[in-house]
Amino acid sequence: MSPQPSAIARSTRTDAQDPRSRRTRADLLQAFFALALSRRYHEIRIADVLAMSGVAKSTFYEHFSGKDALLAASMEGPLGILAGLVDGSRNASDAAAILAHFHENGTLARSLFQGPAARVVREALVAQVEVRLQRLQRARLRLPPRLAAHALADGMLSPVVAWLRGEAACSAPVLAGSLAVAVAGLRDALLVGGATDNK
Repeated sequence: MSPQPSAIARSTRTDAQDPRSRRTRADLLQAFFALALSRRYHEIRIADVLAMSGVAKSTFYEHFSGKDALLAASMEGPLGILAGLVDGSRNASDAAAILAHFHENGTLARSLFQGPAARVVREALVAQVEVRLQRLQRARLRLPPRLAAHALADGMLSPVVAWLRGEAACSAPVLAGSLAVAVAGLRDALLVGGATDNK
């Protein structure tokens, strides 16, 4: 059974093929992003997003269950790149590009990886990693996929957040390469018949 999206990460379903629906969703995400450039996450209100996007409140709730779901959707692409390290659908070069993007937009990235937003971002990454783990080795994990996903997500997020805070310096490619190796090692260690079983 595939994992159910969390209450935070879940956005309400709309007809993805409807151009007007796609445009409305894009307008909401663009308004949220514009607000996030100038305000901290906890300062952004749904009313602000509605005013900037020109979308009615009832229409907003056709697309998103709330502000947390809007944030999770806005981070879906970047977090998908990190989660892709788990199943090899993304590589260190892809991760380096997104890490460089985070670094170039340091103030925004730090605000999204700290405080109230960090919980939402972390949960969204855990959900994406869990899906990849279930596709990868459904029956061979030592832990339930949800617990393994937490271990892998934390293993990626912790060094990224410390790097964005400036706790230590290295290039985005070095960090991405190290994350790719560490994720593969931890993933393999969590698999029955993985490297730790062969010793």
